[in-house]
Amino acid sequence: MWFACFPLTIKRSMRLNQEMLVIVFFAGRAVAADSVEVTPTGRLHVDYAHHDSDVAQFDDKALVRRAEFGLRGEFGSHWSAKIVYDFARGGSFKDIYLRYRGWDRTKLTLGQFKVPFGLEQLTSDNDITFMERALPTEAFKLSRRKAIGLQSSDANYTWEAMGFGSSVEGEGGNGAAARFTFNPIKDGDILVHVGLAALTQRPKDAVNIGARQEALPTDIRLVRTGQIGTVTRMNQLGVEAAWKEGPFSIQSEWMQTRLSRRSSEPDVSFHGWYVAGNWVLSGESRGYQDGVFKSVVPVGKAGAWELAVRYSRISLNGGQIRGGKEDNVTFGLNWYFNEHLRLMADYVMVNSDRRGVSDNPNILDVRAQIAF
Repeated sequence: MWFACFPLTIKRSMRLNQEMLVIVFFAGRAVAADSVEVTPTGRLHVDYAHHDSDVAQFDDKALVRRAEFGLRGEFGSHWSAKIVYDFARGGSFKDIYLRYRGWDRTKLTLGQFKVPFGLEQLTSDNDITFMERALPTEAFKLSRRKAIGLQSSDANYTWEAMGFGSSVEGEGGNGAAARFTFNPIKDGDILVHVGLAALTQRPKDAVNIGARQEALPTDIRLVRTGQIGTVTRMNQLGVEAAWKEGPFSIQSEWMQTRLSRRSSEPDVSFHGWYVAGNWVLSGESRGYQDGVFKSVVPVGKAGAWELAVRYSRISLNGGQIRGGKEDNVTFGLNWYFNEHLRLMADYVMVNSDRRGVSDNPNILDVRAQIAF
């Protein structure tokens, strides 16, 4: 059984909850009866950032953003599983799940996987147009949690719901999330996408919300709330829309996070939004499947070239919490050599203000990306 072969001797893996490994291992043994197909997966993202600093001093540096290796298994026609470990930045488990696909259009998933909140967040790291996700996605994401979830899709809609707990690293509290998408137009290379997502959770610890300036080689956050205690409930709402026609596409999201606090403390809310557009100069079109966008797949031997621009904004000011405001404009240039290799370059112009201090750096970020 392939789960037993994964290198669990890594020190960081000791923090993985034992009950999850037991469930996935024995469930995998139970369903692997007739045909078993195991496929390795991996990705390596290497970044370098050059900063034109303003107030905060950023270091120019290179970073292994992701170094993931995993295995994906198919057991007969109804069962599948996946396990992925990221060796970069100290190491962490990503997806660890078992999935049943025996029902018409509906799947049941048990394990750790992405919380269904946000078009950009649910788009794979290999497929996002820019090197980093927009400010509100970065600030409000929950990423992956241990959960049980249902997913369903048809030609023009998708829906997903999950009940979740903490991650395998012990982060986060218990909650639930749901997302629905619909395509009012889906005709050849013309697509219109609308979506709505909602999430609620009871935080386990104090809440600390912040956003990097859409470049990771430095961990500085120009806008951040600091630790917010006495939070009894965190509710989030997301609205998304996108349009694609041939080599052109536009997508936008608006997100809000509201923190309910004990009666002695006032509730606070934060919000953000972005709009992004891209043009594939060589004529290819972005892929789209089950409510999320896929990468550009080049057709010609010279690969595919893509230009992109994004405006993003976030406000972490609410009540007595003065986390600051930030507006970013990002220009992107991507070269897809083939479906496995991509080179990326982003230029981010930052405009931030926190507690009366403005900080407006510019960042040039480049990446070499390999995936299989």
